[in-house]
Amino acid sequence: MMSTATAPKKRQPQLDGLRALALVFVLIHHFGGPFLNHLNLGPFGVRFFFVVSGFLITRILLKTRDQVDAGTVAWGSAVLNFQARRLTRTLPIYWLCLLLAAALGIPPVRESLLWTLTFLTNFYISHIGYFPATISHFWTLAVQEQFYFFWPFFILLLPRSWLRPGLAALMLIPLIFRYWCITTEASYLVRWFNLLGNLDTFAMGAVLAFVSLKQPGLIEQRTTRLWTGGIALGAVLVALYLRSLPADQPITIFIELLESASMGWLIACSVTGFHGAIGRALSWSPLTYLGQISYGIYIYHVLISILLKPVFDHFGFGGLDTAAIAVRFGVLTGVAIVVAHLSWEYIEQPIFKFRERFSR
Repeated sequence: MMSTATAPKKRQPQLDGLRALALVFVLIHHFGGPFLNHLNLGPFGVRFFFVVSGFLITRILLKTRDQVDAGTVAWGSAVLNFQARRLTRTLPIYWLCLLLAAALGIPPVRESLLWTLTFLTNFYISHIGYFPATISHFWTLAVQEQFYFFWPFFILLLPRSWLRPGLAALMLIPLIFRYWCITTEASYLVRWFNLLGNLDTFAMGAVLAFVSLKQPGLIEQRTTRLWTGGIALGAVLVALYLRSLPADQPITIFIELLESASMGWLIACSVTGFHGAIGRALSWSPLTYLGQISYGIYIYHVLISILLKPVFDHFGFGGLDTAAIAVRFGVLTGVAIVVAHLSWEYIEQPIFKFRERFSR
C-alpha cells in the first residue's frame, strides 16, 4: 500500500480555477505592455502561488507526520520521498526550458546557467544588482524550492507543541527582515526576492493547512464566509493602499502579510467549495485545465516571447500601441497554452505515471 505521502491526490477543480486566474495576472503583467504592467498584477499572482504551496505542502507533511509519529514511516525516508516527488515535478521541464534557451544562445540564460539550474536565481539577481528580463521570473521557482528544502524538517522534526509557536515566529521574522531592509536602505532585490522576505506568505498557507485538517468545515457556513470575507476584502484593500506608498515607508512591511491573508480566504473557500455562479465559474473545465497546466505555462512563456519577438517586429506588431499589445498578448498566451499542453501530455504526465509505478 502506498503511504499518504506518495498516494496520488485528488484534484480540487476550484483551486485549479484560482490557479488559472493567478496565472492570468502574471501573463498580463509580462505581456500587457506598460499600462497593464503598472497595474502590478504579477505580484498578486505570485503571492497566490506561494500561499497555495504553503497550504498544499504543509497538508501533505502533516499527514506524513502522523505516520512518522506512529512509527510506520521513518522521518528520513519521508524527507527523501518528499524531495524526490517535488524534484520530479519541478525539474524536468524547468531544466528542459533552461537548456533549450542556453542552446539557442540567449546570453542572460547562458551567463546564469549554474545559478538557475540549482534554483539560485534569486541570489543571482541580488548578486548582479538588476532584474534580467529573460530569467527574472525564475526567482519565484528558486524561492519555492528553497522553501521545499527546509520545510519538511520544520514539520517532521519540530516537537508538535512547538509547531504553532514556530509558525507564529515565521510570521514575525519576515516583518523584522523587511523592516531591517528599509532601515538599512537595502536594495529591493534583497527585500522582495528571497525566501526570508516571503516566508510569512508560505506560513499563511501553512496555518490554513493546520486549520483545514483540524476543522475542515470551518468556513462552509454562509455567515462565517461573509464576515471572514469582509476581513479578507479589507486586508487586500489596505495592501493596495500600502503599495501606493513609497517603498521606504515602514508601514509597507505588512503588504505581503495582508495579501496572503486575503488569498488564504480564497483558498479556504475553494477547497470547501464556492457555491452558485462563482463555484460554477471556478469549476469551468477550460479554466481548471489552464490551472492544471499552469506550471508549464509559467515555465515556457518568457522563452516563447523571446523567440517570437522577431516575428512580431517583422509584421509590425512590435510596438507599444494598443493593437500591437493586444495581438502580442493573444498570440503569446495562445502559443504558451499549446506548448504547455503538449508538455503536459508528452513529458509531465509520463513522468508522473513512471513515478507512481516506481513508488509502488
